[in-house]
Amino acid sequence: MKKCLLRIAIVSVVLCLPTISCTKHGANKPIRVQDYQGTIRVACVGDSITYGHGIKNRLKASYPAQLGRMLGDQWEVRNFGVSAATMLRQGDLPYWKQSAFKEVLAYNPHVVIIKLGTNDTKPQNWTFKDEFARDYLDMIDRFSALPARPRIWICYPVPAFAEQWGINEFVIKNEVIPIISQVARKARVPIINLYQPLSGKPKYFPDDIHPNAEGAFLIAKEMYATLTGTQFMGVYKEPPLPQVLIIGDSISIGYFKPTQTLLEGKAAVVHNPGNAAHTANGLQKLTQWLGDTRWEVIHFNHGLHDLKYIDEKGKNISAEKGRQQIPMEDYEINLEALVTRMKATGATLIFATTTPVPDGTGFRVKGDAEKYNRVALKVMTNHGIAINDLYSFALERLGDIQRPKNVHFTPEGSEQLAEQVANSILKALEER
Repeated sequence: MKKCLLRIAIVSVVLCLPTISCTKHGANKPIRVQDYQGTIRVACVGDSITYGHGIKNRLKASYPAQLGRMLGDQWEVRNFGVSAATMLRQGDLPYWKQSAFKEVLAYNPHVVIIKLGTNDTKPQNWTFKDEFARDYLDMIDRFSALPARPRIWICYPVPAFAEQWGINEFVIKNEVIPIISQVARKARVPIINLYQPLSGKPKYFPDDIHPNAEGAFLIAKEMYATLTGTQFMGVYKEPPLPQVLIIGDSISIGYFKPTQTLLEGKAAVVHNPGNAAHTANGLQKLTQWLGDTRWEVIHFNHGLHDLKYIDEKGKNISAEKGRQQIPMEDYEINLEALVTRMKATGATLIFATTTPVPDGTGFRVKGDAEKYNRVALKVMTNHGIAINDLYSFALERLGDIQRPKNVHFTPEGSEQLAEQVANSILKALEER
């Protein structure tokens, strides 16, 4: 017991150092934007409520996303929520052991908002309730030691309006919240009370546990008021879906519709009009394709039309009688120009590798896709652009998903490609 008290005392002393800016602002005072150079990094640490479980358009409507829009351009708010995560190290899904925890530490935020405790109330987890305060203090300690010396706020959980998945409202109100109050006093960190403003408002909790987008808006408002010292005067508005552009040839036309279906409610996905064809055509029409839309992700490919063989009139012909439409050296130059122009939009770019060319296509040669991909990967690597390796994905199952002697895919094959495309787009949106 003496060792435990000594440890708590030491933690309290450590956490009252400039870690929480006691010497400059006081732990409870709002952030002074003028004290920061550049963007203020905010990390939202939490469980499925932070993640935005069940919220349509989660990427735009989770409370971290809404908080980021409220705060404006000088702030960057990132969502590090993990569904079902616990504060307890001995819980069934400890936040400590999730990749998100490492990602928060690597992010080196200026502000950390911790909202954990709801999943800890499940019977199998609350068995270890005597360790909850210690684990909470340890997490505060870990974040406090980061080079950015972040300001830290901890949150009371939102109420649970029914017992679901073992989550227990009585435990939240009568045990978790009092322990969090003790942790705040010992660590000298302030509390954001999310329990009181959401109490008595079950209409914002469709499944009785997780807030909907409007409930997330109320959470974001509380956090905004705490961080800025002012009330957010706006009203909830349903955020628009992220805009995603797919650029490509007939292969992407094949996987476009199933990709659109997979991302329904998560992103607004469109394809460039018609067939993007080769890179020279892409350069000519790119301005038209981009338009004035603010694209968040552009998933693109050129290749199958670049590597095909044509005659002097531009008609398809066998390799023995023709030349490749866009030689590899020009392909590299064109890709470089395309990437430079697309990067200027601020969108996250994803290059899809060109899918394999089988034998017997008539005016394409087996193996050329791999050669053109090597050139493309060189360009993309130099620009730090993400790769969706559809070539390797398709090659492993080519006999099942590609048509005989044809570069095109069966409907089932296009659906499988669409899953890879949708996953790459979602990953890019998550990381923005």
